Amino acid sequence: MTCLRFSDIHWLDASSEATLELGLMQIAQAKNAPQEVRCSPGLVLHWLCQTSKWLIIYDNADGHYTVVEKFIPPGNEGNIMITSRNVELKRLAFNSENVVDMAEDEAISILLKSAMLDGTSNDIKNAAKKVVSELGGIPLALDQAGAYIHRCGCGIDGYLELYQKNKHKLMSRKEFKGASGYGRSTYGTWDISLQQIERMAVKESGEESKAADSAIRLLRIFAFLNHENIPEELFKNAAENYMNFSVNETGELPMRLLDHQSLFLSEEGEWDRMIFLDGIQVLLSFSLISIVNHLYSMHLLVNAWSRSCMPETEITDHYHSA
Repeated sequence: MTCLRFSDIHWLDASSEATLELGLMQIAQAKNAPQEVRCSPGLVLHWLCQTSKWLIIYDNADGHYTVVEKFIPPGNEGNIMITSRNVELKRLAFNSENVVDMAEDEAISILLKSAMLDGTSNDIKNAAKKVVSELGGIPLALDQAGAYIHRCGCGIDGYLELYQKNKHKLMSRKEFKGASGYGRSTYGTWDISLQQIERMAVKESGEESKAADSAIRLLRIFAFLNHENIPEELFKNAAENYMNFSVNETGELPMRLLDHQSLFLSEEGEWDRMIFLDGIQVLLSFSLISIVNHLYSMHLLVNAWSRSCMPETEITDHYHSA
């Protein structure tokens, strides 16, 4: 019934300028737009918005907010929806909603739909609850799990047993796209975020590069901490305590793995809160962590992913560092 509110609904892949331009040109062709309109994506956009009550969905807008901003039509006759993991996109919206965990009933429904299982059985519902709990209610993970259950015929209990032993492999397998048809695996989605942060650390200059580097170091520490309610004071105290010890005197492995950079210390040996917060902001912008009452948290599944994406040769060192 919701669709009846809109005269036209246009879906655009907003992952880059190129995909937005391609999407607009494809819509123009499908709707038989005049030839003079098809000369540029901008003209197509204006042509689509000549009517009222239209809806344009900018999906997967995870890049810089200016990518979508260039394609926002003028006026106030229609409606715009933007989906993104980058909190910076909020500046383009009058209203924003942060989608984190789903309600249990909704999560179970997604899992059973993707697995093509009848949810009337209490046994199946109870088993589905266990999977929902393990996956932390992330829709993409539930959709992917259901697709695996359906295609492999392992049943929900069988999947739960496999997941507990092979979490990384199951969440990384992009061939199980689920009912949504989304083209990336759960872990693969976060891999893309990490790759973009790594590119920022190498390609950007000055403060942006330092912030990205700090974000990577923070992610590696968060991976081995309890995923909820991590206080800033933990890092501040670690830095200050480190300066009170002599690394050469202690000689202990964890101490030898720490240095000014890993503890966010300035050249003068003081806690550098600004570079710490710069790294935090990068992680927040990619929705890899959240903050409530000055406490940082990471979704349980993101926490597991952050360990799995480390080179095996580095895991022990990062563990001891944390």
